Amino acid sequence: AAAAPPPPTLLDRLTALQPTYRQDGCGASAYPFLAATIVFTLVMQCWERYLDWRQHKRIRERGDRVPPELERLVDAMPTTAGESSPAALLAKLKEKAPASRAYALDKSRFKFVSAAYSLAKALAFVLLGAMPYLWDTAEGLGQRYFGEGHEIKVSLIFYGLWEVADTILNLPTALYATFGVEARHGFNKTTPALFATDLLKTLALTAALGGPCLALFIKIVMVAGPRNLAAYVGAFFVLVSTFFVTIYPVVVQPLFNKYEPLEAGSLRAKIEALAARVDYPLYKLFTVDGSKRSSHSNAYMYGFFKSKRIVLFDTLLKQASEEEIVAVLAHELGHWHHGHVLLTFVISQLYIFAAFYFFAGCMGSVDIYNAFGFRAVAGASDTAGAPVIVGVLLFFAFLWEPVDHLLSFLMTWNSRRMEFQADAFGAALGKGAALQRGLVKITFENLGVLDPDPWFSTYHHSHPPLVERLRGIDAKKTR
Repeated sequence: AAAAPPPPTLLDRLTALQPTYRQDGCGASAYPFLAATIVFTLVMQCWERYLDWRQHKRIRERGDRVPPELERLVDAMPTTAGESSPAALLAKLKEKAPASRAYALDKSRFKFVSAAYSLAKALAFVLLGAMPYLWDTAEGLGQRYFGEGHEIKVSLIFYGLWEVADTILNLPTALYATFGVEARHGFNKTTPALFATDLLKTLALTAALGGPCLALFIKIVMVAGPRNLAAYVGAFFVLVSTFFVTIYPVVVQPLFNKYEPLEAGSLRAKIEALAARVDYPLYKLFTVDGSKRSSHSNAYMYGFFKSKRIVLFDTLLKQASEEEIVAVLAHELGHWHHGHVLLTFVISQLYIFAAFYFFAGCMGSVDIYNAFGFRAVAGASDTAGAPVIVGVLLFFAFLWEPVDHLLSFLMTWNSRRMEFQADAFGAALGKGAALQRGLVKITFENLGVLDPDPWFSTYHHSHPPLVERLRGIDAKKTR
């Protein structure tokens, strides 16, 4: 009698895992790509929820009081005539601490729920075979209206279905975050009508701007081939990124907010004097009606060359003094002085080049497509007969994800480093004390966490905690 076959190993079972919906003619993958994706997703979920738990526990236990070091740093700030005294700032921090704790705990609880929802969506997406189902649906619509072939047109239909489905699935959490959490703590100013209008504008812009770019991108991938892919796509993204950086503030942003030149007066004169002092070409200085949607405050610098602009939220103008606003802008000018905007742009372009260099090496793998429910034939095309957009999405959504997490952490670390450099630049201009006061005010007005968990903050926060920034500015002031 023939010997019974050995029982399947764990690797065999993992390799055999397939999505429920698969395209006709989809073969079995020789490698457990789908299972590896699920395992990695679960591992990262466990790690990130552990960090969330640490943050939640720390806020619950000590979020309603000012940390001793922060109290000492604020108390040691110099007293300036006409400005908030250290005692007044400290009193406000203590007054706002319980509200800050309540807000942070509310966001933390919601994050646990939204993260569980996102995980369920992600697992359902890959296990049910949503991607091959959407492509077959798009292909059916393409055949009805355009006939056979027309991969680029079908890709645009697929992209549209994907965007609509993603928007609908994300709607419950977006609505609760805006009209639940933010409204409950007095920040939300968005009306349901404005929320709906923003959503429709975003979808329209995605179609109007994203559609043509996607079509051109797919054509470039088809023409380039694996050997030239990284160079061609890299050049394409440099051009597209430069184009969007140029048109975003003048075409896109005004569709959502009202931008007005900062009126003539003492604040504008002080900002212009600061820009002249550091030789910053101040072409455009605007205020934006951020209060239209939220009472959170901010200031930022955006753009390259003559499209550079400094933007102040109207909420910041109400919350901080002129000297503090000028100090915050001295910090922003520190980013310009150290070339942070250009550095970030260059890093993002190098990231795209590296990602597509590796994508070129696996874009023809039949096993990758088969693992996620797609039909593929070796040598049928550079992407094994599968659609270009599918190959790119599978690579970035699943295979590149471990690298993405590592690079994201490194970018977070670099962002914190740049924030310290910008703070030091502001302090070197003699704006250290005013910057400290401004940071304290922005923190308590926005109900920021006063004492975050170190692990959570290091992993997630692009800006250092308040106490670290005040400490760093203090060190520069004493030199």
